[in-house]
Amino acid sequence: MKNNSENMHFKFDVSTFRLLGRELITDRVTALFELVKNCYDANAENVVITFENVNPISTNSRIIIEDDGIGMSYEDIRDKWMVIGTSSKRRNKTSPSPYNRAVVGKKGVGRFAVDKLGSCLIMRTKKLGSNELQCLEVDWSRYSAEESNQLSLDFEDFNEQNHPMFTDMDNRHWIENGIETQHGTILEISQLNDIWTENDIRRAYKELSKLVRPTLDIKYPFNIKIRASQYQDYQDKKVVSSALNKATLNYHLSFRYDEITKKYFQEYLKEEKGNLVVKEKEAEIFGPIALSLYYYDKNAKRNFAKGDRIDGVKIYRDGIIATPFAEYKEDRDEQKDLFGIDKRRWSGFFEKLSTRDLLGWIDISEELNPKIIDSTNRQDFVDNGEWTALKSFVINQVHQIELLLKHQKSQQKSENHEKLKQATEDVSSIKAKIEKVKKSSALLSPDVEKDLDDITSKLDTIKLAVDSSAEDLTQMEQSQKAQENLFFSLVSLQSYAAQMSHIFRTSIGYIKRSAEFVAKWVPIGEKQDKVVKHAKIVFEDTNNLSKAMDFMLSYAEDESTFEYFDIRQAVYEIFDERYSYLFEEESIKVERIVEDDFELLYNKKAFQDMFGNLIDNSAKALRNVNDKRIKCSASREKDSLVIMFSDNGCGIPKENWDKIFDVFFTTTADFGGAGLGLYIIKSRLESIKGSISLEDNEFLPNGATFKITIPLKHE
Repeated sequence: MKNNSENMHFKFDVSTFRLLGRELITDRVTALFELVKNCYDANAENVVITFENVNPISTNSRIIIEDDGIGMSYEDIRDKWMVIGTSSKRRNKTSPSPYNRAVVGKKGVGRFAVDKLGSCLIMRTKKLGSNELQCLEVDWSRYSAEESNQLSLDFEDFNEQNHPMFTDMDNRHWIENGIETQHGTILEISQLNDIWTENDIRRAYKELSKLVRPTLDIKYPFNIKIRASQYQDYQDKKVVSSALNKATLNYHLSFRYDEITKKYFQEYLKEEKGNLVVKEKEAEIFGPIALSLYYYDKNAKRNFAKGDRIDGVKIYRDGIIATPFAEYKEDRDEQKDLFGIDKRRWSGFFEKLSTRDLLGWIDISEELNPKIIDSTNRQDFVDNGEWTALKSFVINQVHQIELLLKHQKSQQKSENHEKLKQATEDVSSIKAKIEKVKKSSALLSPDVEKDLDDITSKLDTIKLAVDSSAEDLTQMEQSQKAQENLFFSLVSLQSYAAQMSHIFRTSIGYIKRSAEFVAKWVPIGEKQDKVVKHAKIVFEDTNNLSKAMDFMLSYAEDESTFEYFDIRQAVYEIFDERYSYLFEEESIKVERIVEDDFELLYNKKAFQDMFGNLIDNSAKALRNVNDKRIKCSASREKDSLVIMFSDNGCGIPKENWDKIFDVFFTTTADFGGAGLGLYIIKSRLESIKGSISLEDNEFLPNGATFKITIPLKHE
């Protein structure tokens, strides 16, 4: 057989410019970011962005980006700038001495950002000491025209050998005389794609102010100026970070390297009895980080200038913002919530902080956090275990601030109640003293006595108002608690809705088939035994549907209603009736033990919801277990009901034991877990001075055991 092998090479279609430019970089401020980042990598200390005649667009419209960096030689342009995906910045991870900046533009495609701004680029660049100004023109409209020409041809007639590829297109280069002492690069972009209004310039200013981490202490500065002569506020404006001294609270966490153990140790926040304590533990899998968080209450927010934004926590790699950057959206709800901070907030029920309350940043580095990797689309980070762990760490630190604020709020409530109570006592005391003065002074003039009577009358009015305010405050707190309980019920109802749908669908299928059988054979008097059997199925499944409907209707009841109910009966209803179908389908062996026959004063629906959440969690944990088991035991210990609930599922890692009761913390997101069930159980139990905790598991070697304590007496 003839050997006709040959070598083949990758080629780039002429449309490559569009794929790497305007379609990869979807936002023009992001495009501006890319080009300014290149200035940082080039050791520039000063960058000036000039907007000329940008509203309206004309042939005189320009965006000019000028830096005083190291500039490029002819060889640099040919071998680096003109090479797609060049590896020079990946090989040399720092810029030239003496700056030694950690380079941030490493993909080698940032130059294509120009096409997002305008079709034509003229670049002039010069290295220090050279007399030659290297000039290059790239006209993306020529690439676009060639692409359109090729697309207009019939597919059958098109022969790519006769049409230029991307790498075949010519770009004009020439040399101009330069001044020996000058150095740097000028990008002049024309044939602009968009009008730049004052709001657009303002947005660019705000996003560029985040490029370098606030408070970053660097030896060589990196200053950015915006010049837009059409707009009064941007004649020659230096880009600066938002002021941070307006924050209500601020926290800064660092790390250290231990020479003895050769390990890194991470600082973290822990709320303890109304104080935020900085503690230390071994660094997690994502590596050591520095974290700064600034919290702003309503009063602090009023100090911000109009248009300034508090917009959450950013990630900086070696001092320069990492992805996603310039992710501005006019609608705050459409902006990227990088860490899921806003996801945890549900209509204010949980008193959770949002990205509107927090400013902050995380410092990472290539060396210490190599697994935190920018996604290719520049809109997120690669979804791996390290990134997941980092998000969890940040959420936990935000939650510690929330716990502090919750404690302060609770303390303030108690103080307010005490002040109202004291005010009532003070009014009564003043009244008593006035009466004493009136009785002990026989020489009071009629006018003075009249004034004292008037004061007494007004004190009665004040006392009435104070008493009414105290009552209103109590009712408001009760109303807020009722709203929270209503929300808990709605969340449970959402979970049960899926279960009810399954019950209804299965039962209706049985009823339909059995009814068809009965209807067919009863008239002809045959198969009597089977007719009776199917009639029983119709009855039993109709009865099951009736029970399911009764349960659904129970959600119309008052959530705050407490009643005495039989504990054994309530537990058996859950296990033997409501979840029997699940246990049968999933082949789960169930053991439930209620040692004593006694009653509990509590809301029955909330009590049964608790078991529903635990059973749902166990079913997910048992998915990959062959011998599936759930055990529930209830007993009376002194004045409390103690419930032990166990399964032999996959279990909960030790490092998550202190997180599983946090709202929206879940390890079963892939199975529909939302991280609400255990939080709801904990919140409801705490409201009646009960508790839930994770204990060493009853089943070995794997599984989870929860201990629930409910007081039998309520104050």
